[in-house]
Amino acid sequence: MFAYGDFLNENESAQVKQYVGTASGGIVYRFWGGFEGSERCRFFAYPEYYDFDELKDCIKAVEIKGSGFVSLNHSSYLGALTALGIDRAKMGDIVLQENSAILFTDEKISEFLLTQPSPLTRVGKDCVKLYEFEPEKNFGIERKYKEIFDTLASPRLDAAVSALACVAREKAKNIILSGSVQLNYLLEQRPDIQILNGDIITIRGTGKFLIVSVSEKTKKERYRLSAKKYI
Repeated sequence: MFAYGDFLNENESAQVKQYVGTASGGIVYRFWGGFEGSERCRFFAYPEYYDFDELKDCIKAVEIKGSGFVSLNHSSYLGALTALGIDRAKMGDIVLQENSAILFTDEKISEFLLTQPSPLTRVGKDCVKLYEFEPEKNFGIERKYKEIFDTLASPRLDAAVSALACVAREKAKNIILSGSVQLNYLLEQRPDIQILNGDIITIRGTGKFLIVSVSEKTKKERYRLSAKKYI
């Protein structure tokens, strides 16, 4: 027997990982959203003797292709889909491409969208056509970042938030205590917790950041911070 759920955002996935811990008793689990590096994923639990490739069919990809004369963004596509009554939990990532978007979704939603005539004919002010899409192995999201370099008094979360949000250390501490900061997609309210290379810090109203490195001290005894802001 196997089981899988709806699509989860990164915070929900992190909470599930924290709750489940390490699977045992011959049961394994993983998160999959249709391609490597997907942000919205479904949670799968299955016996270790199962071939996971056989379970992937519950996620389908649909190409929503516009005319090319109208600029459409992520919100445009999501708004058009939810206007059809489609639950966000049944949809994974919406990956923007030139003049189109690739929607990863539940197989039943895919069947619904690909019926003829399709229930989705317009996105924003543009006419669209829908096609079944088979992602290649190297399919992924082309992420864009803004590089950040700074120094920290210590490798603590409040020091990092201060640098990343460009606020005073005391204000950064208050931001953390107010519940506005996630560390690796989980709520973190301990200002003194140490940050590590590879950590993801999300600050409400400011953005999401990847900590590339917190390295050797400068001559002024401050730690060098290298980070990337998702844009």
